Amino acid sequence: VMAKKGGLPLPLKWYSIPQCWRYERMTRGRRREHYQWNMDIWGVDGIEAEAELLSAMVMFFKNVGLTADDVGIKVNSRNVIGEVLTELGVPEEKFAATCVLVDKLEK
Repeated sequence: VMAKKGGLPLPLKWYSIPQCWRYERMTRGRRREHYQWNMDIWGVDGIEAEAELLSAMVMFFKNVGLTADDVGIKVNSRNVIGEVLTELGVPEEKFAATCVLVDKLEK
């Protein structure tokens, strides 16, 4: 993809399911070797790409028989939270401080 930079039509949608390795000590439930589903969309400025990726995940889980009782999805995107905070009227100068507070909510 990077070798063809500028030569591919946008938006560009890409997915992969590579075998990955963690470079950390193994703990319960976190093995070093794992597979990871990567999905990316390049060339979309708004949060529409984020919504499309979330929709693809939900459809995958439904297609394999998983429901909201089985799987939870957490979104951690500064673009998404920026759009939400703007809609809520949070001033731009308070964005960073608000992100810190949101990150600590579950902790």
